[in-house]
Amino acid sequence: MTRLAKLTVNATPEPVKKGKTITVTGKLTRANWEANTYAGYSTQPVKLQFRKKNSTTYTTVKTIKTTTNGSLKTTVKATVDGYFRYAFAGTSTTSPVNATGDYIDVK
Repeated sequence: MTRLAKLTVNATPEPVKKGKTITVTGKLTRANWEANTYAGYSTQPVKLQFRKKNSTTYTTVKTIKTTTNGSLKTTVKATVDGYFRYAFAGTSTTSPVNATGDYIDVK
């Protein structure tokens, strides 16, 4: 049985000027059965993905690893309106999970 995972995402600032830097933060946690809570999942590869405003398809921008407490932080350049999300493929012990996309309005 695999542990359930949770993944969050927040892209800032909103709105952002075209060509400026967007900071995308988030956190990957997974169920800790002993403590009945969710705990940060460290050093896991997580993909930063983007989809344009009128698209249905996410494409991978880059892959980064979570910190020791499961945190994620990276930067990208603002180009067009769209949604950023983090995506975790899962492991043998933990379920895959995608964060809900966070919309960025590029001016």
